Amino acid sequence: MKTLNLPGYDASNYTATAHPEVIHIGKAKFISIIGKGSFTEKIFYQRIDSLKQAVLAVIRIYKGSEQDFEMSFLEGLYWNDTRYGEHSISRIFDTAPLSELNYRLMIRMPGFITSENITRAKDSMDPVYKDFLSDINLFEYHEGQCIQMLHKGPFAGEIDTLKKIEAFAKKRGLVKRGFHHEIYLVDFTLGGWQQQLETILREPVNL
Repeated sequence: MKTLNLPGYDASNYTATAHPEVIHIGKAKFISIIGKGSFTEKIFYQRIDSLKQAVLAVIRIYKGSEQDFEMSFLEGLYWNDTRYGEHSISRIFDTAPLSELNYRLMIRMPGFITSENITRAKDSMDPVYKDFLSDINLFEYHEGQCIQMLHKGPFAGEIDTLKKIEAFAKKRGLVKRGFHHEIYLVDFTLGGWQQQLETILREPVNL
């Protein structure tokens, strides 16, 4: 019996190059948790931990069945409140105070997962996660046309990668829409050397 590996099954969603490219991303399901504040705060990492535990609880529901699946990569959507106005692709993290940054942390789910599965999984989780359970839900997202690029190394260097994406968009007359999207191909929560990080940076765009 083969266990489903979502990044392997849908490899085009989890592959990027060192140069900007236009891609189309279809509809997908995620288990997610919404938060607000800096990604340097302890609660940001607590939300990630709670989300991962919820995924493991869903996986346990299907363990040993024909619908068994593995945990996918952590992903994040980031945006600023409208009161801070419009911002360019490269200004996502300095248009407003980081304490005001909105984010949705999420992990891909197979298409057969339902809200009832998520509820059942949350009911089985350790009470230590109770403060976060109400914010964990099934989320369906259709990203559509995007520009993406692979960023290697520390998060602090993302601004240079985003500037390349921005220049690529401007040259082709593409306009930012929607949320800044990051896909963490290397788990940064484990610590270690940031030079080894690999992150897909993705920006939804319109003509």
